[in-house]
Amino acid sequence: MREDIQVQDAASSTPRTGSRKPVAPAPSGRWRTSHLVVALLVAALVAAAAGALIGRATKSGEEAGSAPTWQTLPTAPIVGRLGPGAVWTGTEMIIWGGAARSGTIEREYEGAAYNPATSTWRTIAPSPPGVQGGGTGVVWTGNEIVVWASNSPDGPVGAAVYDLSTDSWRRLPSGPLGKREGYSSAWTGKELIVVGGSLGDTLAKPVAAALEPQIGSWRLLPALNEVTGLMPSPGVVWDGHEVFVAGSVCVKRSSCSPTLLAYDPATDALRKIDLAKAPIAPQQQLKLIGLSGTDLVFSTVGLANVRILIVRYEPTTGSWSRKGAFAPFPVPVGAYTQTAWLGDRYVAADGSSGLQIYNLDADTWQTITPGPSPLNSREGSAIVWTGTELIAWSGTVYERFNPTPADGASLTLPG
Repeated sequence: MREDIQVQDAASSTPRTGSRKPVAPAPSGRWRTSHLVVALLVAALVAAAAGALIGRATKSGEEAGSAPTWQTLPTAPIVGRLGPGAVWTGTEMIIWGGAARSGTIEREYEGAAYNPATSTWRTIAPSPPGVQGGGTGVVWTGNEIVVWASNSPDGPVGAAVYDLSTDSWRRLPSGPLGKREGYSSAWTGKELIVVGGSLGDTLAKPVAAALEPQIGSWRLLPALNEVTGLMPSPGVVWDGHEVFVAGSVCVKRSSCSPTLLAYDPATDALRKIDLAKAPIAPQQQLKLIGLSGTDLVFSTVGLANVRILIVRYEPTTGSWSRKGAFAPFPVPVGAYTQTAWLGDRYVAADGSSGLQIYNLDADTWQTITPGPSPLNSREGSAIVWTGTELIAWSGTVYERFNPTPADGASLTLPG
């Protein structure tokens, strides 16, 4: 299958070697209203395709033991919103930005912190003027929050760092990427890597750049900027050595093909991974959902009657493995659903009140019905995993004008 990207094929399928320290992927903008319905329907298909049964094996339709239940969060001190940035600091869920309106006033510079141990909220200082918008460029470094936010076509572009200890922001240069939406990002431990995006119906250029927040400097990434036709919102994961970019490249919108790229920001080396070796059907595609140890984890996306699988790729050996063999559950009609990656488990809402939870090590699915939550019938919620609790807040509802309720809930899941 031809991919119209300017990458040397000599290293396209060569496994890499060397020491590798797995790093959890950064949580990942604002969606224009004109693109919202399309984006949400795609998200609903992906989430619906992701599961049937998850945890330990159960009979069809049977729950395993007493199911956990959602606990309502106290009222937040900020208005509800679509697509905010959300990070877990170890003690708090920090929410910033997103598409929010209170009357006719945009509230994309606001943020708040929720402490699940005390069930309390606090507001955080508003971001500097011009630093506002979507949340796909928001990452937790281990002691600070780094934000790069862009809004296409009419919003500002800005970058800043939030210091939790002083409840203050430090402005950074906005960088060379310019206005865009549908971009993705990853934190390497040193730099924020921003990849992709679009300007309405055209792809945004340059394709990628890196921000080093400690010194406030940007640099373009030449090898990634030679990729032509990379569609917006690719899956992006940092594994401790390389940034993996999974998505599609298109000669034109009617001629697209899936791609998986591995990029080393230290050497500006880019290699294309041969997807012909992936254990999937021809009509299926791969959605990058997270990192488990040294493995990249994907779910397959395909036609409604095609079996949905979990696929793993080990970068050091270049080997693929396939998990699971189960029938897909139906796409919820007229409903939004969301997913969450917990490091060893994949959670997909079923569109009503239940969840499908896949246990990667056991290769089994479990269905639980914990009660209504923002994961069901919502899109673009703030979602974090604390290690014991799954917390979801706000997001848009599939109703006229797509309201964004400011409610939320948490779910304690066994280890």
